[in-house]
This record gives sequence, C-alpha cells and structure tokens, in this order.
Amino acid sequence: MEKLLDILSVAGSLLFVFFAIGLCIFFHELGHFLAAKWRGLHVDAFALGFKPFWRKKYKGVEYRLGYLPFGGYCEIPQVDATGEAPKAADGTVLERAKPLDRAITAFAGPFFNVLFGLLLGCVVWFFGMPQDSPKMRSLKVISVDETGPEYAAGLRRNDVIVKLNGKRFFDTWAKFVSQILFTIGEVELEVVRDGKPHVIRYVPKINPKAPGNLRSEGIAWPYFKVLIPLELVPKPGSAAEKAGIRKGDILLAIDGKSIEEFHEFQTLLDLSEGKVLELDLLRGKENIRVRIAPSPIPDLSEEFNRYLIGADIQPAPEGKGAQVLQARPGLPAELAGIRKGDILLAVDGRETATPAEFIMAVQERKDRPFKLRCSREGKIFEAAVTARKIVPRTIGVSILLLDHPTPFQLLVSTVEMSWKSLRGIIIGIGNKLGFTEKQSSIKPSHMSGPLGIGMVLFNSVHKSSLISGIYFTVVISFALAIFNLLPFPVLDGGHILFGVIEMAAGRPLPNGVIKALSNIFVALLIGLMIYVTFSDSRRLYREFFPAEQSPAEKKNADTAPQNP
Repeated sequence: MEKLLDILSVAGSLLFVFFAIGLCIFFHELGHFLAAKWRGLHVDAFALGFKPFWRKKYKGVEYRLGYLPFGGYCEIPQVDATGEAPKAADGTVLERAKPLDRAITAFAGPFFNVLFGLLLGCVVWFFGMPQDSPKMRSLKVISVDETGPEYAAGLRRNDVIVKLNGKRFFDTWAKFVSQILFTIGEVELEVVRDGKPHVIRYVPKINPKAPGNLRSEGIAWPYFKVLIPLELVPKPGSAAEKAGIRKGDILLAIDGKSIEEFHEFQTLLDLSEGKVLELDLLRGKENIRVRIAPSPIPDLSEEFNRYLIGADIQPAPEGKGAQVLQARPGLPAELAGIRKGDILLAVDGRETATPAEFIMAVQERKDRPFKLRCSREGKIFEAAVTARKIVPRTIGVSILLLDHPTPFQLLVSTVEMSWKSLRGIIIGIGNKLGFTEKQSSIKPSHMSGPLGIGMVLFNSVHKSSLISGIYFTVVISFALAIFNLLPFPVLDGGHILFGVIEMAAGRPLPNGVIKALSNIFVALLIGLMIYVTFSDSRRLYREFFPAEQSPAEKKNADTAPQNP
C-alpha cells in the first residue's frame, strides 16, 4: 500500500509539472495569438506540444495537440522582420506586417505570462507561502567555521548582525543568504558585540559544507550559523493554548536547554515520553514560562515511530563511520558506555559508512538488541544496545511559517533576482577574462533550463506542498516573460527591437544583417541550452544517486548533527 501511495505521489507530481509548464506556455502563445488576430495578422497554427496527434482547422487556423508536452508554438509568418514577402503555410503570399503590429504581437506573449503570473500569484497571496524562518531584523550568530572567510574577517559567536551591506534588513534566513550570494565583491556585515558596533568585511568563497545538493553546486554558502527563532502558533483547543501559549510566542528553551532548530525541539518532545516540560518563551519583551506535557500525535501509523539510541552523530572526520557528538543521558547509547568522540563502525557486523546508513540500520532492528562495533582512540570495542521506541509527540502547536506576498511583490522579486543573476554571471565571466577585478560567486553553471525547471517544480510539489508548486509556477511564468523580452534575435525582444529600429529609421534593416544576426543567436541559444541541460543533468544524477559523490565531497559532507 505504501509503495502504491509513493507511485501515485510521484505520478501526481509529474502530472503537475507538465500541467504547470503547459499553462505557462499556453498563456504565452495565447498572447501572441490574440494580439496577431487583433492586429489583423495571419495565423497558420496554434499548437501545444510537438508531434501532433490531433488537428482541427477553424477559420483558417489549424489547432494542434502534440504527444510531446515540452512546449508549444503559434505560427505567425508576418512576424518575420526581413524584407522578404511572408508566405502562409499553403504558399499564399501575405502582405508584410507593419513594424508596430509585429512589435505588439511579439510583446503580447511575455505580457500574458505576466498576467498569468499575477493571476496565479493571488492564490499564493491568499493561502500563504511556507518560509524557512520568520522574518528577522537581526541575526544572532551561534557558530562560525574557523576555515571560512567570515571568521578570518573577525566574525565571532554571539555577534548580532544588524546590517548587511550597509542596509538594515527584515528578511528570512534564506532571503538573507541570497543577498550575500548576489553581492558583487566584498560583503559587509555590521554586528553588535558587547554593546558596541563592529564592521566585518569579507569576500565569500565556495563552501564545501553547504547544505544538501548545494555543496556540489559550488555555492558560496555562509560559513556561519544563526539562531532561527521558533515562532509558535497554538491550535484551537490544544494543550498549548490551554497552557497559555499565544500566537507569535518565541521558543527559547525546554527544561533549561536552549533550542536552536526545529529538529531539536521535536526530538525533546518525542523523548519526553509524556513527562511535563518547562518551556521558556519570549513574548514581545517579556519572558514567559509554561509547563506542558506532550501527548502522542493521534492517528499516526507505526511507520512514523522512531527507534533511537540517543546519540547525536556526524560523519567521521577520517574514513568511514559516524562520530558521536553527544550521548544523551539516560538513553541506550550512554547506558551502553558510548561516549563523545567514539566512532560507530558497524551494526551486527554490517558496516555503516555514513550516519545515514547507521540510522537506517538502527531503524531496521527496531527495539531488538544488536551489537555495535565502535572505535575509541584507535581501539575497537563492541557494545550491546537496544534502541528505544519513540512515538512522535506534540503539544498542539504549529511552526509552519507563512508569508503572504502580493502578486506584484512576486513580480518585483523575480525581476530583481533575474537582474542580479545576470549581473553576477557577467561579472564572474569578466573577472575570469581579466576585464574586471570585481568578483561574483554566481556562475553560468548555476543557470537552469527546461530540465532544471521541471526538477524544481517536481520537488516543490513532491517534497513540499501544492502551494509551493504554485509559487514556483508563478516565478517560472514571470521568468519566461523576462527571458523572452531580452533584445536578442529569435526571442520576442529581438522582434520588438527590429520593429522599433524600423519605425525609427523608416525602413527595415537589410535582410543579410537580420539573417546573420539570427543565425548567430540561434547557434548561441542552442549552445546555451546544451550547456544548461548538461548542468541540469548533473544535478538530476546527483539527486538520484547521492552516494556517487567525489572523494572531496564525501570528505566535506555536511556535518550537521543527526540523532539515531
């Protein structure tokens, strides 16, 4: 049954990808079609997909549906900017269209993409978009990697970042990081330390410990971590509401232990086994303490239960295995003699090369005893361990953070992101060619084509939520409009440019010039598509075969603690 649900989930996510991209293309081509009809231009065909399996001619236009749902097109021969007489599909010679009519028809495609994005953006505005963190006006640094440029520039633990590049901010953590990634040259952080302001300046560099697949992308991810406040939202009638927790309360600690991330919060709830916990909260400027007993989450099947030995682990510094960061008091690992620094090598003789393999091996044994082979200061020993069954528990609060950006805010942010990406790529290339001393961490390999766009849409729905998929559809529609408006031949922006030049000069550009420019840019566009598809293919391969990493990537694997 579980496998069937997984298959249906994958199939549904793929269906959403084709439907979402199809809608973006449909509205783009619909814009061209309606504008052409309005301006009296001849339309040969209006198609969605390639390799037609259905055709229907109506009032001179052939409507088509294709087997391959990878795009669409609207055949309008009079959009041709050359001075040659355009011809219909049946060979009929047509009048050459006025430059204004051609420009309007070309512009209508991107314009309809913007309209579609604004319309769909209303859904995101109404329901809200999940965020990685609340919006923050300051960031407290909880750790700084000594190998990073930030530490070398003077950033230290407990510094409070109040300005980025000379400006105050009110952003989520993801938005803050993106501002760093798109910075050209030095990043400037203004921090408060012991009540005094300090300025930290540094040039970002590629972080081999960037989270997830980002590490293989060569991303200049920050070498520091910040405290992400957990903003609680009690559910009506829940134990949390009865205990006095209010919407917007910030969780600071549980039983005196500081909480720095959601994983830690949920783990402490699960390990409580129903005992009363003391929660320290921040409400405005007031500190509040409430007492509450977590209860099992109702209607959860056995598959959601976890089996823990109570060891926080990370990849071993050298070679295979998982290194113990902490053996939690009173739990199986600590009772079996496991200590901080031990390397966990095998479960019942089966080697576990990574923390993920170790966690999987523990889960498979559930609450059955097993032998754990370990290494301590070069000496091998065995420990008998029985994992403890942990039932997921809750206090009736939600930490799902929602933002409600307006459709126009989404449009502005997409334009801004597109501009910063293009600027960063150009400056990065210019720096390598010696044309500028400015530096950028954004590279051409970070661009995505149709395959990458499909991957983003698929993951947004399959791993997150429908609203995330809708959000990315809005962004893709806006991005499609922006890309097509670039003033290059073969793109809509090129047709607009040729139309404007012809209106200004009173005559069209020579046919030879237009054809030469078109051929050059067709070749460049094909080359770009091959390049971005190759980059997207590498990302797809890494997603399906995460174990196939280079030795350097394995050595620098993400060291975030995990808890089996």
